[in-house]
Amino acid sequence: MNDFEHNHHLTPEDRMADIATGDGRRAEDSDAQQAFDEAAASLQSALTPRGKMPDRLRQRLVLEGEALVTARRGGGTGGDRPRRFTRMAWLAAAACLGIAVVTAAIAVKVINDRNLELTRQQQILTQLNQRIEDNQAMLASVRAESDQLLARLDQSGDEHARAIAQARQRNLELAEQLARVTSDYESRLSESSASLADARARITQLTTPVSPDQLAANRRKLLDVPDTVRIEWVPFDLSESNLAEQRGDVAGDVVWNDQKQEGYLRFTGLAVNDPGVEQYQVWLIDERGMEQKVSGGVFNANADGEIIVPIEPGIDVGRVAVFAITVEEPGGIWVPDLKRRVVVAPRGEDSES
Repeated sequence: MNDFEHNHHLTPEDRMADIATGDGRRAEDSDAQQAFDEAAASLQSALTPRGKMPDRLRQRLVLEGEALVTARRGGGTGGDRPRRFTRMAWLAAAACLGIAVVTAAIAVKVINDRNLELTRQQQILTQLNQRIEDNQAMLASVRAESDQLLARLDQSGDEHARAIAQARQRNLELAEQLARVTSDYESRLSESSASLADARARITQLTTPVSPDQLAANRRKLLDVPDTVRIEWVPFDLSESNLAEQRGDVAGDVVWNDQKQEGYLRFTGLAVNDPGVEQYQVWLIDERGMEQKVSGGVFNANADGEIIVPIEPGIDVGRVAVFAITVEEPGGIWVPDLKRRVVVAPRGEDSES
């Protein structure tokens, strides 16, 4: 059965279903094609010279054929419009879908990057908290030991031993001051920015290193500036069971000017370090006992004899009360590991100037 016969046998319900699914358009086209073919065949038969056809019949067939041709042309032009419109609609929908996919991909990448940065910051804070807890536990143990020692010395009346114990007590207070940090995250991030600026400045200086002779000349020049102080190093001992590293081997001093925020460290006997494993770090503490100590930079002892190191604080520190040297990981650290102390230079009222 051809399409023409099929469509003529369809019930109204089936024909409505064809129209809803798009088959109705194909059925209508098939009907028109069938009618056109029949009209053309009739016209051809009428025009074939097989005998005289009545004029009225011939004229009617010609008119019907022309009418069918005209109707088909008009129907074909109009029939293409919905198809062309449907095609444009699909293209627009596909373009919108593509834009949505690209936007979603960019959003996912941004979220992933933020999550990675958040994870990194959380790891850093976890490490800092662990280091703080370790320092607090160590200092609590040392303080208990120091208090017991002072109590025994008070009973014995040994003035010399009491002076030594009091000096270590002072070192303990300095260590506690050095270890005290704020729990505020914004402050830590601010300190991180200062450390980053310090590292960038350090890199810039390393690309144009200052010669040892020039550093020595700069130090001597600073000594001539009014209000410059010079403080000698002493071992950073906390107790008899918690002594400083390189005890008795390191000598030298600190030259510093508060107004110029400039200073130099001088060492003799400082052990040569491996920069890939550890570095020395200098710490500055304000006389007001600020909770956040300031890093004065990291350095290496890469030569025997006397070495001079410039102090490079990341921020202004006002009047510095204490200078301390610790051994830290390469590049330095935010919170000092007080297990590895070297020397300290507490500033007193009688510091040389």
